[in-house]
This record gives sequence, C-alpha cells and structure tokens, in this order.
Amino acid sequence: MPLLMFWTIGKKVKKERGEIMLAKIKALPEKKAFMIGMSIIIISPLLLFLFSLLFPIDNWMTMIIQGIVWGIATLFVLSAADKRHSRVK
Repeated sequence: MPLLMFWTIGKKVKKERGEIMLAKIKALPEKKAFMIGMSIIIISPLLLFLFSLLFPIDNWMTMIIQGIVWGIATLFVLSAADKRHSRVK
C-alpha cells in the first residue's frame, strides 16, 4: 500500500510541474512566444542533422526527438495564437 501512495504522490507532482511549464509559456509575450516556436521548428532539424553527423542516431530516434521538439514548439506557437485571438476579439 505505501508503494501505491508514493506512486500517486509522484503523479501529482508531475502534473503540477506540467502546469508550471504551461504557465511559464503563457506568461511570455505574444511575439516572443511565436518567434521562439518558429525558430525551434526551423532550426531543430538542422541541429539534429549536425548531431547525427557526430553521433550515430537511428531514424526512429530522430523521429522521436523531432516529435518531442515540434510538440514543444507547437505549444509556443499556439500560446501566441491564443493571445492574439483573445486580443482581437
């Protein structure tokens, strides 16, 4: 039973950390959030290619890393779009 209790406490902490991360992204100004998101989308494939020249990285690992990076970049872009949409209304 105590092991289950620690597992649920850990899940609550992870949820709070995720909420903190989203709050920090939403706190950024609209233009900065958009530029960060777009620069991550544009620059990350180039950096991943350069890393693949130095270290052997499989195709699956490349896709997983790129998916995570693009997911985070999408959060920035959507945050900027949400701020712009709420301002326009």
